[in-house]
Amino acid sequence: MASAAETSSVDGLDSQSFDFIVVGGGTAGLVIANRLTEDPKVTVLVLEAGSNRVNDPRIAIPGLAASTYFDPEFDWCITSPPQNGLNGRQIAEPRGRTLGGSSAINLGMVIYPSKKDIDSWEELGNPGWNWASLSDYLRKSETYTPPIPAIRDELSLGYIDETLQGGNGPVQISFGEGPYPAFSAAWPKVFENLNHQLTGDPISGVAKGAFCNPATINPKDKSRSHAGVAYYNEEIAKRPNLRVVTEALVEKILLKEADGSVIATGVQFTPKDGVRRTVSAATEVVLSAGAVKSPQLLELSGIGGVELLSKHNIEVLVDNPNVGENLQEHGFVPFSWEVADGQQTAEALRDPAVAKMAMDAWQQHSGAGPLGLCPLSSAYMTLPSLQDGELDGLLKKYLEDYQYPSRPGRESQYRILRQILEDDSEPSAQYTLAPFQITPEKGPSPKGIFGMTEPGSFVSIVSVLNRPFSRGHVHLTSNDPYAPPLFDPKFFSHPLDLELHARHTQWLETLAATEPMASLIKKDGRRLHSDKRVDDLDTTRQLTRDRIVAHYHVTGTTAMAPRESGGVVDSRLRVYGTRKLRVVDAGIMPLIPRGNIQAIVFALAEKAADLIKEDLLHRC
Repeated sequence: MASAAETSSVDGLDSQSFDFIVVGGGTAGLVIANRLTEDPKVTVLVLEAGSNRVNDPRIAIPGLAASTYFDPEFDWCITSPPQNGLNGRQIAEPRGRTLGGSSAINLGMVIYPSKKDIDSWEELGNPGWNWASLSDYLRKSETYTPPIPAIRDELSLGYIDETLQGGNGPVQISFGEGPYPAFSAAWPKVFENLNHQLTGDPISGVAKGAFCNPATINPKDKSRSHAGVAYYNEEIAKRPNLRVVTEALVEKILLKEADGSVIATGVQFTPKDGVRRTVSAATEVVLSAGAVKSPQLLELSGIGGVELLSKHNIEVLVDNPNVGENLQEHGFVPFSWEVADGQQTAEALRDPAVAKMAMDAWQQHSGAGPLGLCPLSSAYMTLPSLQDGELDGLLKKYLEDYQYPSRPGRESQYRILRQILEDDSEPSAQYTLAPFQITPEKGPSPKGIFGMTEPGSFVSIVSVLNRPFSRGHVHLTSNDPYAPPLFDPKFFSHPLDLELHARHTQWLETLAATEPMASLIKKDGRRLHSDKRVDDLDTTRQLTRDRIVAHYHVTGTTAMAPRESGGVVDSRLRVYGTRKLRVVDAGIMPLIPRGNIQAIVFALAEKAADLIKEDLLHRC
């Protein structure tokens, strides 16, 4: 792997020429760069605003991921304005600002979308973007290592269909070797005792029920497997046709008008030495800066809504007010219970002696111990305990009778979301088990939320609404590229989201009170979310507003859809109104899929690389 000093250097760059410039060395950008440079005749430059910290233990060690949040060495540190739907609370949104992007700082969970989620993209006017295609790319991106027999039995992993797993992709997927906390083994049994058997392997796209998910962990040394080491390893870095420059902030895309078109010719950026430079792309510029930064860069470059750009004295080259709109984000609502005496949780690491032992185990024994694990478990579930006609009443009140602000394409999105919601086989929520306290009452910063500042040891269960109806936006606030954009998710701006999410949140107490989980929780112990058990829906609505936290799954802001339906890019990810410019990152998803989005971002980038290769052949 090239050292941090080598990747931040611009020595000799002025004399080099490139076919492609990839803006963003993150989850999607490094996939594009890797796959394009498999052809030795194709030259690629990657410009990443963050530094190369792949050897930093806070990135390399899976159990230290949360320590990177809201640290400007790793994170863009984005915070929303006060949210009307959350009684004025603000929402923090960590975004990876380092080589590997958000895949280098997330919690590493490998969670797969629904077949219907992905098929809905094609239904919205994007030919070829369906489950049959994307599921192949999921497998292409991953290498799955089966668990050892003891872990398979402990975590009830008999659901895994190994014929569906990836066999030789760059991203390593594994379970580690334990020891897992007792909560992990209890998790699937809780759902079974509530008569919710897991229906299949989640990678099949049709699963419902509870499971202990694998993680992006290299089975050999239990290090994090992310884009910065999986798609840009030592061998890839030796390719003479690939150059990666870190600590290089792209300020705008260079565009020229010719023959009635707007053509991307390169980018303007400032590297570590502080000297502003321009570099040309002979074939294309690929924007992979993420769903928050990519729309900001488009707007800085003159692509966006005319009213907004004119306000900031930016010349409008392509008037498309869809840029930065359609923002979707999962939010999770945590409840936390004090655990029974003798149960091990992450709070044990607050003891310096225990933390040192854990670090020594990871460093000296091939990633052994708790720091080499992802002890988070998940479940997909439909709405629990609905009364007859209750869902129909909610849909009539909040979809048929309620007037949410209309934008192009929203009617089609809501039609699809309603169909999925009415499907009894399609889970509307995700539940996640976390063996540590989560404290949103400490304020928006993740350093408070995950800081484990409450005395005692806790287990948390969170509820997540898979497909929200609320839509937010992200836009520039200045023509200064160093000014952060306005990130406004508008949580619960659509009232149906609160009604659905609160009903899922209400079920958290049932999960905690069901064996074998109940025996692992201290009888009459503290609840961090409430003084007593929460049973009524009004209280749950209030707690859902007061405790929701961003899930760090921002999508939709450069949506792939017909332009008249709210699109920013077409089905080949080309920016409308331009030539030689594409977007490849989570922003292109027109509808957010269920679950943690890392796996599907890798897959969509793999597909995008093939689309670019196809178009390159047609040009020849």
